[in-house]
Amino acid sequence: MSERCRHLRRLHASLTHEITVLQETLQEEEGIGSENPIEIRNILKSLQDTLQATNVELQKCPPPEENELPS
Repeated sequence: MSERCRHLRRLHASLTHEITVLQETLQEEEGIGSENPIEIRNILKSLQDTLQATNVELQKCPPPEENELPS
């Protein structure tokens, strides 16, 4: 379970970063009047759904040890 939890924590950190970047990109696209931010919205929704599922699985993990925290 420990390796799985480490993997889930890394995935969580990566997804969180990508969602933040996409949200910023979406705001920029909307700010300049882009005609097609729908693709970005769809990707963002998918990543948010995956992050939610990852959070559910992480609840089954013990708290991380100091050396397991994502950087």
